[in-house]
Amino acid sequence: MSIGVRPTRRIVASLAVLIGAFLLTVSVLIPTYAVDRLVKIPLTVEADTVSTGTATLLDSTELVKGRLVLEDDVPVTVNQRVTVEEPADESVVTLQSAVRMTRDDRSGTAAIITASVDRSTLDRTTALPVDEPVGSIQTETGKVPEPVVHDGLQFKFPFDTQKQSYPYFDTTFKQSRDVHFVEETELDGLPVYRFRQEVEPTQVGGGISLLASVWGREGNGSLKLPRFYSITRDLWVEPVSGAVVQVEQHHRQFFAAKADDPKAVTLIDITPRLDEQTQTEQIAFARKSKNLVLWGTVYAPIGAAVAGAALLASGIYLGVRTPRRDESVRPTDIRAMVNGASV
Repeated sequence: MSIGVRPTRRIVASLAVLIGAFLLTVSVLIPTYAVDRLVKIPLTVEADTVSTGTATLLDSTELVKGRLVLEDDVPVTVNQRVTVEEPADESVVTLQSAVRMTRDDRSGTAAIITASVDRSTLDRTTALPVDEPVGSIQTETGKVPEPVVHDGLQFKFPFDTQKQSYPYFDTTFKQSRDVHFVEETELDGLPVYRFRQEVEPTQVGGGISLLASVWGREGNGSLKLPRFYSITRDLWVEPVSGAVVQVEQHHRQFFAAKADDPKAVTLIDITPRLDEQTQTEQIAFARKSKNLVLWGTVYAPIGAAVAGAALLASGIYLGVRTPRRDESVRPTDIRAMVNGASV
């Protein structure tokens, strides 16, 4: 005798519907959770990078003596250390960048070409500076840092970087200039976007005074020439995380009467680039950040949505196909029950 299908099938159908609905809800909520925790600049930044190159330099030790001695092919190293400072919370993070450029053929203070400490507070999601507190730049040891309003990207690009132009802050100009998308390429198999910022020679600082003859110009008196600065900056950016994995900068400073002065005297001309080890470390960090963001905002939500939809559809199908208990008793069973009872 059969009185119908056991309730197990209906229970399975109900569970499938419940779990499917739960997974669909989770697929909607995961991106919100991920954005709040993964798509933000971390509060544990502590990064050291090294760039190397050869430079044309005006010998600083001779310059203070009133002599112009230009040196070619000077090996140079640029060290940068970025750390998190206060304030830093759920919304903002303050990053401090200490940069020192040294010549490798000297030691001690004589090796230092330039040194600076830059600090700015960023929105952890957009990577752009906030209005308060105002950032600062310190270029001389022992002096109070100069308050400087920062108004562009600097340490990283936004999450989900687009093929467009962005404002990029320059610590020498102390203002931002646009950096433009150039191409999509790869570094060690990692898809990246290359951006370029080109700044024409612009006067910076007050310049120095030397005898006109020392400058190689006519006259017997003292002549003050202003300092000019130009840069062509290439940045390779992993677009999902916005991490900068390679930087190459043609940095030039010179003394001249005007930007296109044919008698300009070079102060420094160098094109440093992140060394191989630093690039490898930056790429590894970018891959990890990219995967975390993708799993939190794309892969996990899609997986949960697909599994949820499949379970929901299966549960509904089982529920519709499972007959009710009172409808599952066949007429032959009823006759058998009656005949059995009469016996």
